[in-house]
Amino acid sequence: RVAWRFVSLVFILLSLFLSLSLSLSFPRQCATVESLRSGMCCPDYFPVFGPGTDRCGVSTGRGRCVQVTVDSRPHGPQYIHDGRDDREQWPIRFFNQTCRCNGNFSGYNCGSCRPGWSGPTCSQQINIGKSMGNMT
Repeated sequence: RVAWRFVSLVFILLSLFLSLSLSLSFPRQCATVESLRSGMCCPDYFPVFGPGTDRCGVSTGRGRCVQVTVDSRPHGPQYIHDGRDDREQWPIRFFNQTCRCNGNFSGYNCGSCRPGWSGPTCSQQINIGKSMGNMT
């Protein structure tokens, strides 16, 4: 009886962990049939005029949708899964176009700021330490 409870608990925890990790693989907007077929993961930042009108925040200068380039150098002899691993030449196995963010913008649709920056235009630097002038 105790063994079944333990097995059930392990199964539930493992299922929860896998469901969380799988949901974080791709942005939700890119996990549609249309996106996977087209190979484009360039979600809208602020689609005022409908879907596909503001890919990567291009209307506000946040970023643009670009072709993905990958390292084409051959693998070493220690890599035995050549051609069979989804991680190989990531991410073109699934997407050949993604967002490239400008300046301090970041994120899957250029909708957030890079670490250390904040504000509506990501132009305000976040001070982490104390200023030497304020110390007495």
